[in-house]
Amino acid sequence: MAKSHEIEHPIKAFGWAARDTSGVLSPFNFSRRATGENDVQFKVLYCGICHTDLHMLKNEWDNSKYPIVPGHEIVGVVTEVGSKVKKVKVGDNVGVGVIVGSCRKCDSCTSDLEQYCSSSINTYSTTYYDGTTTYGGYSDLMVANEHFVLRWPENLPMEAAPLLCAGITTYSPLKYFGLDKPGLNIGVVGLGGLGHMAVKFAKAFGCNVTVISTSINKKDEAIKHLGANSFLISHDQEQIEGATSTLDGIIDTVSAEHPIAPLLSILKPHGKLVMVGLPPKPLELPVFPLLMGRKIMGGSIIGGMKETQEMLDFAAKHNITPQVEVVSMDCVNIAMERLLKSDVKATGENDVQFKVLYCGICHSDLHMLKNEWDNSKYPIVPGHEIVGVVTEVGGKVEKVKVGDNVGVGVLVGSCRKCDSCTNDLEQYCPSHIGTYSTTYYDGTTTYGGYSDLMVANEHFVLRWPENLPMEAAPLLCAGITTYSPLKYFGLDKPGLNIGVVGLGGLGHMAVKFAKAFGCNVTVISTSINKKDEAIKHLGANSFLISHDQEQIKGATGTLDGIIDTVSAEHPIAPLLSILKPHGKLVMVGLPPKPLELPVFPLLMGRKIMGGSIIGGMKETQEMLDFAAKHNITPQVEVISMDYVNIAMGRLSKSDVKATGEKDVQFKILYCGVCHTDLHFLKNEWGVTRYPVVPGHEIVGVVTEVGNKVGKFKIGDKVGVGCLVGSCKKCDNCSNDLENYCPQQIQAYGQMYIDGTMTYGGYSDIMVVDEHFAVRWPENLPMEAAPLLCAGITTYSPMKYYGLDKPGLNIGVVGLGGLGHMAVKFAKAFGANVTVISTSPSKKEEALQHLGADKFLLSNDPQQIQGAMCSLDGIIDTVSAVHPLLPYLGMLKPHGKHIIVGAIPQPLEMPVFPLILGRKTIAGSAMGGMKETQEMLDFAAKHNITPDVEVVAMDYVNTALERLVKNDVKYRFVLDMDKKMNNDKILFVIILINVCILSVFKLCGCRATGDKDVKLQVLYCGICHSDIHQLKNEWGR
Repeated sequence: MAKSHEIEHPIKAFGWAARDTSGVLSPFNFSRRATGENDVQFKVLYCGICHTDLHMLKNEWDNSKYPIVPGHEIVGVVTEVGSKVKKVKVGDNVGVGVIVGSCRKCDSCTSDLEQYCSSSINTYSTTYYDGTTTYGGYSDLMVANEHFVLRWPENLPMEAAPLLCAGITTYSPLKYFGLDKPGLNIGVVGLGGLGHMAVKFAKAFGCNVTVISTSINKKDEAIKHLGANSFLISHDQEQIEGATSTLDGIIDTVSAEHPIAPLLSILKPHGKLVMVGLPPKPLELPVFPLLMGRKIMGGSIIGGMKETQEMLDFAAKHNITPQVEVVSMDCVNIAMERLLKSDVKATGENDVQFKVLYCGICHSDLHMLKNEWDNSKYPIVPGHEIVGVVTEVGGKVEKVKVGDNVGVGVLVGSCRKCDSCTNDLEQYCPSHIGTYSTTYYDGTTTYGGYSDLMVANEHFVLRWPENLPMEAAPLLCAGITTYSPLKYFGLDKPGLNIGVVGLGGLGHMAVKFAKAFGCNVTVISTSINKKDEAIKHLGANSFLISHDQEQIKGATGTLDGIIDTVSAEHPIAPLLSILKPHGKLVMVGLPPKPLELPVFPLLMGRKIMGGSIIGGMKETQEMLDFAAKHNITPQVEVISMDYVNIAMGRLSKSDVKATGEKDVQFKILYCGVCHTDLHFLKNEWGVTRYPVVPGHEIVGVVTEVGNKVGKFKIGDKVGVGCLVGSCKKCDNCSNDLENYCPQQIQAYGQMYIDGTMTYGGYSDIMVVDEHFAVRWPENLPMEAAPLLCAGITTYSPMKYYGLDKPGLNIGVVGLGGLGHMAVKFAKAFGANVTVISTSPSKKEEALQHLGADKFLLSNDPQQIQGAMCSLDGIIDTVSAVHPLLPYLGMLKPHGKHIIVGAIPQPLEMPVFPLILGRKTIAGSAMGGMKETQEMLDFAAKHNITPDVEVVAMDYVNTALERLVKNDVKYRFVLDMDKKMNNDKILFVIILINVCILSVFKLCGCRATGDKDVKLQVLYCGICHSDIHQLKNEWGR
């Protein structure tokens, strides 16, 4: 029969314990072991309360052993030492942290990394060597082996006990991951027990610290009290975008579920995101940021005993202590409840909250509600002509105060830093945020003014003039939409003749503003019924029926400008005809289909056709003030909110780039077919710009070089991979890492420097800046083109992450286009290679053909279990969603799992294996130009080529279909030369049949006049105009 807790050991002890998952602590009598020859007994004076205690008390991690005496941040005074203890003596101040035992002989222990020992013993709720349960520091005394007892520095307050967990948990990863260098930019996510310690240590290391939090209330604490350099709201998209690629490393201390993507985005390329918090569920891990920025995601827990002592001494030297509230033991349950509660964010410091009183109904609302523009996000709360009264303002708001009348229009956000924003043209910011049905900075959807209240950043809130009726809300859309183009296109000058097409919500506002500018206004409409309204009520000077040919002809060449407000399909030619030469036709309506644009009137009269949407915040305020001054208001019918659906029903009725001086032109002979091509062709990543010419594994022979090209000459073999451009001046570019340049230009489907679209290697020729062309080694077969993607994508991470050392044990997940290259390179580096696949049919291929040393089935638990802790690194080439947990288990402590497959959805990331083994998950995407050349030379030297099936160009669609079915070993390569010859023959035949010309003998030319020159014709260009004239397509 088991002994009771009170008598299983000889020394009586008293503490507070939880008996069940309620987590409620109550007095508990138990016993401690006698002080052994290597033991230290001490009186506990202080013990920190940690979130881990809370999790353990409630058995949230399913490993609690009741009764539990928590506490692993324990400080006290030595009362007894064993006969062999040398480190401390009676009377010394000491501390005990998270662990009280380990095997002391494994690699981790002998390397002073006891925290990663597989036999480590926790300070509480774990079985000790003698079979009894360990009890923590919520007690009066403690007995521990001296190896796990720390000397407490004399000048360090004993109530700084949380250093033993929160302190070492943040100090250790800063040291291990190299984030302790002066001048580094370090982010700290969360400002709780762990977070504030991370800030203090990072500052003591000389780093620039950015605190990242969900709560604006933490800002003063972070900046003023802790000395952080900057502060970011994690769900403020503008702030996050503004911090893109600024941080060298991030310590993430948050234990709740939270998005990882924003954090990865603010890391520099090669930056490190280190998890020290323990979220209860796997987090979504977006793989693209890892690949494209070669960023690392790692984890860390506490530190070994040597490092923890080092941390305490460092803290004492630099006066680093945690911020604590000291409470008596009998207040422990109240303290636990307070620990459980989190912050709630109200109106932000730059926000304005107001009660919505009026909101206009716009045609755009109707389009959005019916998803006619294919961008609606349901549920939708429409409304972007919003007026109301301020009810609350943030601490930094200066523009308005409580009680002021305000308005919000079409925008509630923009980047505030691009050229458009800095020029007060936020409406043209590529990152602008619509008032409704758009994703806001914090990841939530925006909701509009068909509601009772609104919260908006003060920059996007407008002062509503006192003498302007609040029901004039449509000024915020219809008003600014017509005012802005009149101003921008110079149609606001007194005496100009201005036409307004359409007399609806936009049209009548255009008439009012044009008249206020002093213009002569002609209304152009399909309906004669609008005439009286235009002339008598709105004060227009004249009226035209747009389909009355006689009226239109009579008005030919009379107008300086036209504001076209019509959103239906309608002819443009009549409107252009009534413009004077140099006249301007400005579209502000949104027709559902492209309009037919006759080019001759533009050419012959140098007329302009433009477009315009709303205005920036400065101009919109100017418009409101102008409207108030000139008593300009829209004509409206005010209705109650419950009439909105009836109101909606009523509303509804009514490239080829020449070879430059640094360019290389080459004839394409081979181009690999990559899975990325397939994704792009089908727009599976949502970024495709059609038409697409794919191909980024391109090899050929130089046919022309620019006069400043020094790397190549005509006849050389060259290759082009994924990149054809970068800024060539950022840190990445200057470090030969163009693949991580934020302005990189892909080989196809992207805008080039000159504004044209890039087209890839499924073509006959290629023109590229010599910097992005690589020399193709003479002894490397040209059909080995996939080296330019699959090759460098697997070579680069092995080099960068130190997995290229002979004797390492490397795993390769997946045995496709990327995987078989990873095996070949790893073997060439001298590694022992284990292929991990879901398919047993790959085994023979892996072992016999590719020379892998081992083969594992990833879905065989027995095989996976047998490989636990056996690999130094893993190259994960799989592009489908798959579990990470088995692979992390196969890694040794400090092992690296590198993802190179482009996975379409976030993966579930188990945090425990990262933290408990200090393992790393990272990504990598291809390589820079220097490294790609190095890879090709290495491949040539070691006879490394991809396994390919060469096919003709006219087989490409079949090849893509087979690629979808994984019916290829391992890559397709297109033989471009063969197909392109056939195309040229066909092209010539087509030209011959387009326009038949025959020999025609002129009867004679006029005699040479006194100002004429007679010449023998040697060459004559063929122009498109010749074809038009030969076929009389212009009727003359």
